[in-house]
Amino acid sequence: MSMRPVNCAILGSRGLVAQRYIQRLVNHDWFNPVSIVGSSSTVGMNIRDLPWYLDEKRPQLPDINVLGLNDLDTLVDELIKKKVTVIFSALPDSIASEVEKPLAERGFCVISHALIHRLKAEVPLVIPDINSDHLKILESQSFGTGSLISCSNCMVVPIALTLFPLMSEYDFSTVKIITEQSLSGGGRKMLERGRSGLEIASSIPGESESIISELNRILGEKNEGIFQEANLDVKVWCSRASHDFGHLATVEIIFSNEISAHEIIEAWQNFSSRVFDSRLPSSSKIINFVDGKLDPIKHRWSGSVTALPDEDLSAGMPVSVGEIEVSGKKLKFKLLSDNTIRGAAGYGVLLAELLLVEELIPEKNLINMSFNRRN
Repeated sequence: MSMRPVNCAILGSRGLVAQRYIQRLVNHDWFNPVSIVGSSSTVGMNIRDLPWYLDEKRPQLPDINVLGLNDLDTLVDELIKKKVTVIFSALPDSIASEVEKPLAERGFCVISHALIHRLKAEVPLVIPDINSDHLKILESQSFGTGSLISCSNCMVVPIALTLFPLMSEYDFSTVKIITEQSLSGGGRKMLERGRSGLEIASSIPGESESIISELNRILGEKNEGIFQEANLDVKVWCSRASHDFGHLATVEIIFSNEISAHEIIEAWQNFSSRVFDSRLPSSSKIINFVDGKLDPIKHRWSGSVTALPDEDLSAGMPVSVGEIEVSGKKLKFKLLSDNTIRGAAGYGVLLAELLLVEELIPEKNLINMSFNRRN
């Protein structure tokens, strides 16, 4: 592939999602991370000197000093000077609410992981493998040449990826979901506390409501030009588990008619093959079937070519499915997904790849780029 990488920035420097972005972008052929923006405690520090919180070895990082968020005009000037086009934002809601929309208004393509945008009508909430047609919403955004796209809750991603192919084939009335979400889902500080042996509350306030509302938006359909919610009857119970990475969920679906395990597995297999997009470097097999009991440590990298996220863009992207039980109209199964990769940074990079291929990113810095299909 002959192309000039797109310059990008990452909002966040020490957080788990921010470091996943750094990890996945340093060797990416399409993106060149040239700016890292962090909190006041890290401003001016070289990213090579920041603590590394991921399990994998720190990759060879570029020589970049952390920029600050205190003066947005100065930051914008720096980003323009470095010809940044795409901004991957892993900021907490309180800060994201102040800077992400203004950055989009200044002409940048902002991919956000903040909760605050996910249910806004003018901001597409997109999982590329499922509802890329929702990117049509960008046409009505009023940010000039900029754009703002929202990524969903990290637990929503694997649930949506397993529900969507079944919705496309069968009618079902109710869905019950019980989650066991990893420490890393609560951020760097929670992961550190858990690793130190400190007690972690099992409840996750507001999580169930977020999952239900985001699922219904993502799984909705376009009707006469209007995106309508799916209006699924979903009940969700969420809890925090003691393992470091990987979100587990038990899903129970009641269908309108009797189904067989063969039909369900075939629907998942066909979907996994159909939505693989060979144009996108981060596209991978979606559904990975696991024999026996799902285990977040044992099966964290199942379905991936390697367990090297800085070298292999498929690493951590598949959703593992196992413990499948079918009885009459009822299906029960378990799923496992890496929350920081498929549920966050890997998903965000995949979305950015799609935006480039579909020519939905401003052309000002995309001269001489070409996107060819992978072999």
